[in-house]
Amino acid sequence: MKTLHVKKSVALCLMALWPALQALAQAPVEQAPSVLYHNATLLNPATEQLVQDGWLLVKEGRILQMGQQQANTKLPEAGKTVDINDQYLMPGLIDVHLHLTAGPHRAQMQDGQPVISVKGHSELTRYHAISTLATGVTTAFSPAGEPEANAEYVAQQQAGHWPGPKLKYAGFVFEPTPVLGGSVYPKDEASWRAEIARQKQLGVHYIKLYAGLSKDEVALGVRLAKEAGLKTLAHLDSVSWQYAADLGIDMLTHALPTSAELLTGDTKQAYLLERKNPYDSRYLYRWFDYVDYDSEPMQKLFSTLARQQTRVDLTLVANELFYFGRDLNSLYPEENMWVFHPENRSRWRAFFAALSYDWSKEDFAAAQRQMPKVKQLLKRLYDAGVPLAIGTDLSASGPFYLRELLLTQQAGLTHWQVLKLATSGGAEHLGLTDHGQLKTGYVADFIVLGGNPLKDLNALNTVHTVVQQGKAWSVDELKAQLSSLSKLKL
Repeated sequence: MKTLHVKKSVALCLMALWPALQALAQAPVEQAPSVLYHNATLLNPATEQLVQDGWLLVKEGRILQMGQQQANTKLPEAGKTVDINDQYLMPGLIDVHLHLTAGPHRAQMQDGQPVISVKGHSELTRYHAISTLATGVTTAFSPAGEPEANAEYVAQQQAGHWPGPKLKYAGFVFEPTPVLGGSVYPKDEASWRAEIARQKQLGVHYIKLYAGLSKDEVALGVRLAKEAGLKTLAHLDSVSWQYAADLGIDMLTHALPTSAELLTGDTKQAYLLERKNPYDSRYLYRWFDYVDYDSEPMQKLFSTLARQQTRVDLTLVANELFYFGRDLNSLYPEENMWVFHPENRSRWRAFFAALSYDWSKEDFAAAQRQMPKVKQLLKRLYDAGVPLAIGTDLSASGPFYLRELLLTQQAGLTHWQVLKLATSGGAEHLGLTDHGQLKTGYVADFIVLGGNPLKDLNALNTVHTVVQQGKAWSVDELKAQLSSLSKLKL
């Protein structure tokens, strides 16, 4: 996702308000009494432990105690008790690639020229935050977006005014292509430094570098972000993942490491010839047709990423959305699209279809044949020890998150391994040392579900209760809030 310059007066206003927004987020909240959740089957993917007759004592938003009920042993006293009725309780899910504050892709006029816009609206954000929480995602990372909108969401969410996942975020991506609400492209080093400082003041945790940048610009972004005390992540194309890793990039995103530098011999030359047309999107699958994961460049890349513990979220769903761009109804039936605000619901299929507007039936068939190779990339990275996590690249998690888990399983991971990436793996990805596990002292983020995801990951569709920082929400209660946020027209 990308962004454009914000009017200077608006940016200055938001930066002036930032201390007040922080104060709002830190406002004292009336503490609820301790709550004992008991008669539960506890699933803790971080340790691959299943505990029957388990219990958790939650107080002030954290897990105070936990254990397994024994015969003739009294449970801890609590202000409130909740019988889980022998259902399953596991840590809340973490989406490390959620564009929560973005709007749908649409065309707008700027300076007399049509420009793509992803500008959002607080009502859209609130809708997607609630729908995402209702599907069990309690924490998320927005790897791009208007920093002012992200800062506003964080303040409102932390103050308890807007239900939704806790959020860490980046800001406008650095990218030559202008996108309203998405990208910014400084013209010189001083301007880069000023924009990075502006984003930092608005609370970003990462600087996002995008596919249109040159090698020199990627290097400049990494250097200046480090000088500012921020981390960097990148969605790259012609610039190689290896080059970015050698620079010390902290995160890479998307299963699209489509640089020719990672290819060898005749395949490299053939690919370079195909890339001479900048408007031809077939490279999205052709690179996988050419790549040899056992080649020296790819083996070096796997080794470097593992040694440096460069974090990667692959969003396999993005590849699948490209490759099945004209047949998305079978993957994502309309009845599952309640997670999208109506404004997004009416546009998202058209956006992915547009990316492959000139593909033939044969192109789609060729692309779909590459999905096993895409999944193999995940397994190669995982086996090499590269830290992975689960992301969706949409504005709401829902069915896309579940699909990402299923694709990860199809890549060859066990149910435990997939669920670990979705919980403690996500926490590690975001540097959250007290999230992602059922563990004494950890933040009380967990979900209660009727089915067993160790037998079938589709059991995540049976989530009926979401507990976030000790506050319990019924999924039905969250869904009921969506209708009042559905009337916005962009």
